Amino acid sequence: MAGPASRRPGTSSPGDRGSNPGRPQATPRPKSAASSPGGTGTKPLWVTAPNQSYPLALAQPGRDATMRRLMGAVMVVAMLAAYTFVVPIVNGAVLGLGFVADKPSVGWDEYVSAASAFHFVWGLAAAHLSLASITLIAWGFYRLWHHRRLGWLWSVSGTVRWRYGVVCLAVSVLVIGAVTAYYWVSGSGWGAQPGWVWYAVVIVVTTPFQALAEEVMFRGYLMQAFGCIVRQVWFPMICTAVIFALFHGTQNPWLFASRLVFGILAGLLVWRTGGLEAAVAIHVVNNLCALGLAVATGSLVEVRTTTSVDLTQAGSDVALFAVCAGACWAIAHGMKVPRRTPDVVVD
Repeated sequence: MAGPASRRPGTSSPGDRGSNPGRPQATPRPKSAASSPGGTGTKPLWVTAPNQSYPLALAQPGRDATMRRLMGAVMVVAMLAAYTFVVPIVNGAVLGLGFVADKPSVGWDEYVSAASAFHFVWGLAAAHLSLASITLIAWGFYRLWHHRRLGWLWSVSGTVRWRYGVVCLAVSVLVIGAVTAYYWVSGSGWGAQPGWVWYAVVIVVTTPFQALAEEVMFRGYLMQAFGCIVRQVWFPMICTAVIFALFHGTQNPWLFASRLVFGILAGLLVWRTGGLEAAVAIHVVNNLCALGLAVATGSLVEVRTTTSVDLTQAGSDVALFAVCAGACWAIAHGMKVPRRTPDVVVD
């Protein structure tokens, strides 16, 4: 995840329990015998914790600490294992379709190498769709393993807060779009590569799902998993930011630092706004603008294979995201979006 400056695609205290006027108050439902203190005397394994910030939504205060940490560690390992196993399979399947459709004059190994560098449009589709598959894995874990409504993975309100998300999307378009326009005007101008129309179609269709998947995985599922291991907000934010940066592959220290800071700022934004909406909106717009600019200037392959940036580039990318994040944070405060789960959680 990085900003248009580099034209590279994706680059209160933890214990705060203050009042939250915007937090919804749910009506309790009757408890089952299995979860009632008067029933079997056992707690359900996964319960959305009441009056908790987003990173700690699954870290139930009354549960045995050892069991909670163990299950959090299992969640982390399961998600990383699913990523390692599923993404290459989906990537290979899409590249296989491309190999059949393109009928290239080179062999399979050469085709995969060239497509992975985005010399073929199927490489771009494969990269995005393989990452997008992680959203389904995370939602599958959440629903089938934890037996939680998917809305709790979105926000502390247990649903997508569409009005807030749309406002964040509009702000991101204005800020990142303006910076992208500046780089377009001050750059070399139009120089799109052959077949740019197909690249544009794939970018518009698949990029939102790719950016969504990264947020759902890192700032969503993994953040709540690490929150089970250590019930302090700083721990899941730092852990997910480090993994996010490392998963972008080979990179020099400045490029790694820019992605690390992006991950930390995104984690802060999720914590202070109580959900994924703002981070998803900024990530989607950033990647659309970065990839769109790269296609228009014929630099998509260069962007894909970039492994280093300088301090100025890294700083400008971080500054751009910080501006967007600050604006979305202020909007959340103004709209009084809930930052903590309800006092009584109903699933």
